[in-house]
Amino acid sequence: MAQTVRKTSKIQEFSLVDQLVEAIRDAIVNGQLEPGSHIVIKKLADTYGTSMIPVREALARLLSSRLVRVENNRGYFVAAKPSAAEFRQFVDARELFETSVIGMGFDNAAPRALRTLRALNTKMEKAAQSGKRNRLAQWSSLNSAFHQTLIGLARNTYLSNQYEDLSLGNLHLQLVMSYPLAFDDLQTLVEQHETMIDALEAQDRATFFQTLAAHIRFVKI
Repeated sequence: MAQTVRKTSKIQEFSLVDQLVEAIRDAIVNGQLEPGSHIVIKKLADTYGTSMIPVREALARLLSSRLVRVENNRGYFVAAKPSAAEFRQFVDARELFETSVIGMGFDNAAPRALRTLRALNTKMEKAAQSGKRNRLAQWSSLNSAFHQTLIGLARNTYLSNQYEDLSLGNLHLQLVMSYPLAFDDLQTLVEQHETMIDALEAQDRATFFQTLAAHIRFVKI
């Protein structure tokens, strides 16, 4: 876990915590922190060259992503792999939430939003092809942003916040820790994204929601 986190002053403390959230999340996604393992805060602080306080703050923020969990008097742990039943429940909840909220905002797909979606999808394709060890972490972060953009079409801050709080856009744990995604899998997901963007642009609801449902249910365990 050799990633370096830039040291900052107290004025930049929030930026430091943001960096730690990303670094720890990537370490989990890439398997450097194994599922179910105990997270030693002092060790992380030493690894990233910072104090333990921002590490604790970063871990607290990661709780909502379901990538970590906390136990009284024991501290933080990397979340265990979800069971097949838990994964199916997650997929059902995510499909219900996304189709309902995006349905509310479907007609709000302005050119700027479409450009954002295409740019994110292009970056995802490049991440999939990069061959780098952290490509899945990069890809899943971009994928989360892609779906958050779709949710944002509803122009409802409460729903956007709920989506983020429920971690329904966060596929790190579900995709990376439960299923070994190969390049062909990632490429298929990118192509599904492209189909959804084209359907949004053409205002083709049937194609969009049919593709979205297949996209959400693509990974099975």
